[in-house]
Amino acid sequence: MLDSSSTSLPRIGFFGGSFDPVHNGHLSLATQAIEQAGLATLLLCPAHHAPLRSEKPFFKAGDRLAMLEKIAHEHAKIEVFPHEILQGKVCFTRDTLLEVAEKFPETEILLLLGADQFAKLPQWKFIDELVKLVTFLVFSRSSDMISSEPLLPEIKFERMNNELIDLSSTLVRQKIQNGQSVKNEIPGPAYDYLDKHSLLQPAPAS
Repeated sequence: MLDSSSTSLPRIGFFGGSFDPVHNGHLSLATQAIEQAGLATLLLCPAHHAPLRSEKPFFKAGDRLAMLEKIAHEHAKIEVFPHEILQGKVCFTRDTLLEVAEKFPETEILLLLGADQFAKLPQWKFIDELVKLVTFLVFSRSSDMISSEPLLPEIKFERMNNELIDLSSTLVRQKIQNGQSVKNEIPGPAYDYLDKHSLLQPAPAS
């Protein structure tokens, strides 16, 4: 387990993303975060639309939410936080985390974040407020873990020693578009949902 902060409050993890679709890399990170950081609960928060992504999501918001709910049903410490889907718009992380803090008072909130994004935190909107709300839980995307930390006052963070998995939602979407099986890339409950609702077909050409 990572070194805990000085607080003895229950620890709530927050893992946001498009999850378009959720894949085994996401689930692996979630379970490792729970174990390494001693989380009481990890919240999976699907974005209605990722702010830095120009194209529309491959899967509809309701389907992305349903896939996560199927996974959470099988993992006692994983919950889905549907706030951004329910808002129906792009949400700033600060605003979503304020909602988390309101729903889970008297907790320490840990924001799960890749090392690449961690280095870019000074560019985030409302970052001065965000650093007061959360402890950042930083995971590696490659063996080249960024060693420097962003120059932000009051920032609190911990680094994970996570397993590296070479998998992305982009790769999964490409395989679906090419008519290839993604059964080995997507967690069973999510795959079963997509299969049951005939959502594993290539999208029609626009």
